[in-house]
Amino acid sequence: MVYFRDPAILALDYLALQKLCHTLDGLYIWEFVITLYYEWRVIQGRQPYGWTIWIYSLTRLATLMAVISNIVTLNITTETNCQAWVTISFTSAYMTLASSSLLIILRIIAIWNRNKTVVALVIVVWVTNISFLIHGAIQMRSAWVPAQGACSIPDAEGNKAAVISMFITDFFLLLVMLIGLLRMRHRGAGTFALGQLLWKQGVIWFLLATSAELMPVVFVCLNLNNAFNMMFLMPALITLSIAATRMYRSLVDFCSNDV
Repeated sequence: MVYFRDPAILALDYLALQKLCHTLDGLYIWEFVITLYYEWRVIQGRQPYGWTIWIYSLTRLATLMAVISNIVTLNITTETNCQAWVTISFTSAYMTLASSSLLIILRIIAIWNRNKTVVALVIVVWVTNISFLIHGAIQMRSAWVPAQGACSIPDAEGNKAAVISMFITDFFLLLVMLIGLLRMRHRGAGTFALGQLLWKQGVIWFLLATSAELMPVVFVCLNLNNAFNMMFLMPALITLSIAATRMYRSLVDFCSNDV
């Protein structure tokens, strides 16, 4: 049986983590660059302006910040303030997750036609999750390890509560959204083109979010080692950010072209 805390195994796991993060960092930078046209169209006035563009942009910029700080942290070769970089990385990552959830909340509010009970419920759940994310970002500790010549997080299990809270929050929001979409279909509104688009995107988002966020929860609960505790955080972050922003652009473009 493999002993995951063996120094040799741990070194291999950290190498795998580093390669995975570099691949995903490159993927997101490419995604960010090729989709800058959307912000440029809004600036030029060719794209209808809506205040929700600020949440969309926050999601993208927070993800970019998380990616940049992650690249710096993984490639530092001289002693530096590791705590500062790790705090920036986790704060921007959790900000991405929170703003992605907020984009879903906006859909829920629209789908439920601003039902006060639903709006109050999802906002309370989202704010509660924010408190867990803030606590998780504050809890993360990092220090320079001369023997490794790199920054190290001695206890990556410290973000366990934040990861579990994020999964539960998004799962709850997705259920509320799907119930609202089923309600629309039952009343006949889902037969229209917009209703069909919302339904398709809702199902896709449900599958993506649950599969992407389930893996970090499983491995942080198993607590095999620090590398595995962090292994699936970046895939979840990049997946949710790209999916949320692409679905936002798709929906806005659809509504702009089909009044």
